[in-house]
Amino acid sequence: MESKRNWKAWWVFGLLALAILQLLPTFLGDKLPTFYTDIFEKRLSYGLDLKGGLELRYAVDYKKAIGDNTNRLRDSVADRLGDAYAKKQGKDWNTLGEGERKTIGERWTATRTAFNTLKIEFKTPADKELLTSDLVNTVDSRFGLHGQGDNAKILVMPDKAVQELKKEIVEQTLTVIRKRVDAFGLVEPDVRQSGEADIDLQLPGLADRQMRMVRERIGQAAQLTFRPVKTDAKVFDDKAEAVNSFKAVADNKAPTLQHVPAGNGAYVRADQKSELIRFVKTVTVPDDVLIGYEQVQERDPMTTKVKTSYWRTYNLESKTELTGDDLTHANVGYESQGRSDPVVFLEFNARGAKIFGDMTEKHVKNQVAILLDDDVSSAPTINEKIPNGRARITLGRGSSPQLMMEEAKSLVTVLNNGAYKAPVIKVHDIEVGPSLGADAVQGGLVSMAVGVLLVVAFMIVYYRQGGWIADAALVLNLILQLACLVWFNAALTLPGMAGLTLTTAMAVDANILIFERIREELRAGRSVRNALDLGYGRAFWTIFDSHITAGMAGAVLMVYSSGPIYGFAVTLLVGIGTSMFTSIVATRLVYDWMSERGKLEELSV
Repeated sequence: MESKRNWKAWWVFGLLALAILQLLPTFLGDKLPTFYTDIFEKRLSYGLDLKGGLELRYAVDYKKAIGDNTNRLRDSVADRLGDAYAKKQGKDWNTLGEGERKTIGERWTATRTAFNTLKIEFKTPADKELLTSDLVNTVDSRFGLHGQGDNAKILVMPDKAVQELKKEIVEQTLTVIRKRVDAFGLVEPDVRQSGEADIDLQLPGLADRQMRMVRERIGQAAQLTFRPVKTDAKVFDDKAEAVNSFKAVADNKAPTLQHVPAGNGAYVRADQKSELIRFVKTVTVPDDVLIGYEQVQERDPMTTKVKTSYWRTYNLESKTELTGDDLTHANVGYESQGRSDPVVFLEFNARGAKIFGDMTEKHVKNQVAILLDDDVSSAPTINEKIPNGRARITLGRGSSPQLMMEEAKSLVTVLNNGAYKAPVIKVHDIEVGPSLGADAVQGGLVSMAVGVLLVVAFMIVYYRQGGWIADAALVLNLILQLACLVWFNAALTLPGMAGLTLTTAMAVDANILIFERIREELRAGRSVRNALDLGYGRAFWTIFDSHITAGMAGAVLMVYSSGPIYGFAVTLLVGIGTSMFTSIVATRLVYDWMSERGKLEELSV
């Protein structure tokens, strides 16, 4: 029996020591040695109402996502129509040459007239019969087919399907944002949907570097695609005069645009990407071409510092089958041949590996661009077929290996947690200070301290020796609660401080129930040892029932709430667990220790 009590005592003291060690960095900070803070690096964090942080809102552009889906439908329907026409002529669409396919494709035009509407116009009315509901259903059954005049048909996604797809897109975006925020290791982030297509984020206690990383990566769609460079697209070859006459809209100053002739097609460069985008909007770009943008940095070979930096255009194939949907894993590594620049390695599933192998085989001696959204991360020249389904993204935006490593890690976080199905548009971005103000925070701390001190004084006056023991358990309870908040990565909010005060009162209430039970047993003539055993035994279920009831309420609050109410629920649940432990286990160990050493001839409760 004694060895069992000794084991419990060592366990309690070990837990107390670990909690104190964990809390020291919070209160002493930089005064501690580096090796200590490396071991116990976590600190108690505070919510937006106590410390401030970052508040973001994004709008999900679901119409853009549905519009992209309609564009894919356009390409698929065009292929199916070509196949149907070829069969009607007794030919096989798959064996036709490019010239014959192009001739057949010119018999109709497919135009997206709205984000959910596609219009097919036939030059020959008889070809209109090729487009049937069965053909459309094999591509996308959500679209309905309707006639329009003698030579046209339209495909429309009905409102009900639009609403269902919108809901799916917003929920997927919300899930991806939550995964990205969790992967950054932020403390108690609050991510929730607001309205029909908005998403709110409240991120407390962020350092400046964390704010920069979150702003950069949370809003990034990270739609990974692989697109061959389209060497036969001469979009900018005859645009030298247009480049020279182009004027910057923003400040009416001479732009930094330059027209650069090249063997595989001219391109345009400028100091700023926005300047390129403004110019490209004035250019007619064929439907089968996508303009990509790459940031090029030229470094000093001796110091590796960036000498010049500019953005350039690429003519890319608009249609691609290889996207981030086929990505199974991304990780950070280093280039070979002794280079220290970090790179991101990509690995595809079986489908992606086959597509990548076929793409690299088809485009040997040509460039294949790797894009994140519309930015070209790299455009390597393919020297031979790559059959193993592995690729890499070379980074070039950091001015030092450390910054490039941060960039690589945050990019891996985004890629591994998925891309958005729709672009997200930042609605507002606010750095908030403590919303309650320093005076209110100070008042909350003072009221909490006064409440605890009054309880401590009452216990000593009314229960004497038992009060001292209960107060010691109360101190242990507070230490354990704060340590649990650190271990669980939970932020302390002002409602959370109210939760701490409430559970402190619950811990004292549990001790009062035990002491009153012990008094009843002593009045009944029980010995000190029997009075302790019966007092703790009979009070246990009363304490357990009351704590479980409060715990159920706290669990419901934690599941169905957010923000300050969530913070209150977390501290309530943590406090219920620690108060049960300190009032029943810790105080009993003190009495057992006193009894074994003959210091408990009579109880002072």
